[in-house]
Amino acid sequence: MAKSDFSPNQDAIARRAYEIYLQRGSVPGHETDDWLQAEAELAAGHARGDDDARDEKPAPTSRRSSTRRETGATNGRRTLRP
Repeated sequence: MAKSDFSPNQDAIARRAYEIYLQRGSVPGHETDDWLQAEAELAAGHARGDDDARDEKPAPTSRRSSTRRETGATNGRRTLRP
């Protein structure tokens, strides 16, 4: 992909726009401006080769192990077994 074709992912833009909102004192009413600034900053960072501006993988989510399952014990407590 050519650098001019870069488009930051929506999650990265949203995170940066929220940071901008907080830096501005959490004053509502500038959502579009924050979004456009975030998008421009991330695209400019990508053009410079900044690691923070590259497409990020989603953060891992908490999940239960698929190799364990809950079972009801006879004493009323639940236990996990492999």
